Amino acid sequence: MKRYLRAAAALLFVFIITVSALLTTPYGLTGDGEGSAGAGTYGENGAGTADASAPVRAEQEETEDGFLDRRLYCTVLGDSIAKGYSDDKSVQIACYGELAAREIAAEKQEPFTVRNYARNGLASKGMNEKILTQRQVLMDLEKSNLILITIGSNDLLNECKRAVQEILKTDAKFRSADEALSVLEDAVKSNPLLIIRIIDAISNWDYQSFEVQWMQMMETVNSVRRDTTQVIVTDIYNPVVNMKLPSTMNQVVEDIIGNMNSVIEKHAGTYGYSVVRVSESTICAHVQSDGLHPDQMGQQIIAELVTEQYRAESE
Repeated sequence: MKRYLRAAAALLFVFIITVSALLTTPYGLTGDGEGSAGAGTYGENGAGTADASAPVRAEQEETEDGFLDRRLYCTVLGDSIAKGYSDDKSVQIACYGELAAREIAAEKQEPFTVRNYARNGLASKGMNEKILTQRQVLMDLEKSNLILITIGSNDLLNECKRAVQEILKTDAKFRSADEALSVLEDAVKSNPLLIIRIIDAISNWDYQSFEVQWMQMMETVNSVRRDTTQVIVTDIYNPVVNMKLPSTMNQVVEDIIGNMNSVIEKHAGTYGYSVVRVSESTICAHVQSDGLHPDQMGQQIIAELVTEQYRAESE
């Protein structure tokens, strides 16, 4: 009997040593089931596709002994671009946040965690009211040493949809700007003067409301993030550049985007974030069939820009 007890004790000792090694090595698996630099996992907690509550206790315990200081912890906030939207349900698009985190973690030879709270169709007001009011989101922002934010395109697209509804005097709920502009195109064929009215409506948009929401968002992020956390935001590229709009209308859209990007740049110093200028990249040549969302190459382009910015700030 004693011999069996000694054997059982020995097996238990080996088991404890093995589990301890896995929990402490940079290349093993952590207690929350997340992986190393080569095999990290990520969840879209904001979209409800991952269990947001399960890992919290383990991660809090890791914080106590400083384990998170040896891990890239990245939280992604934003719209369908940051989410990795695919207009073909049979094709999965890896989002730029996961791609960038994987690359950065590999270079640092650290494990990584990505928490993605991006949502399709999210505008800046929705960010403040629906995302940044969630306790789990704020907890992840507090633990993060890298925060990535992409927001603003839907502010413009929603204004385009609203303007079309107003001009056409319709209560139709357009699912996308593409759908709204297609309806407008048909209407313009019978009444060309409508394009003048739509241009006037869009050009008079008070984009300062976007600035108010942007500042509120950054105030919230800064209220919980650590001083050493890097915050990288992407600017706005023209989401309707491939829609073959009349040149005058396209110029109005470009002007509005320029003003919105000026808002983003203007507050970078105040809130301590850096701006990746996606608008100056070749992103518009790498979009999906909807003409709006980045394809996998487009996501890779954004990821490379974010990674370059991270390296520059880390030097």
